[in-house]
Amino acid sequence: MKQDYTLILTADNNFSVLNRIINVLNRRRVRIKKMMAHEMEDDFKRGGMVLLLFTTADLMEKVKLQLEKLIEVDEVIVQQGSAAYVEKSEQIVDVD
Repeated sequence: MKQDYTLILTADNNFSVLNRIINVLNRRRVRIKKMMAHEMEDDFKRGGMVLLLFTTADLMEKVKLQLEKLIEVDEVIVQQGSAAYVEKSEQIVDVD
């Protein structure tokens, strides 16, 4: 059964990394509901990405394994539901 998953990853801030990540998701036909990419505050050569995805549990595990194989990607965290996306996006965007 399809449901929401939050995907949090950190990677090198290179030109083609975002394109490679999106290609992995497109090949598996995973629906991207929301996406937020950002540069790390302390290191401009590093970046992060938070995605809200709509897919099945087994497909999400396959996507996670594929993303971990990318050289530029350092860490991939998958959490069930959209609460983690909201929490992480609020941390990235400083709302006063």
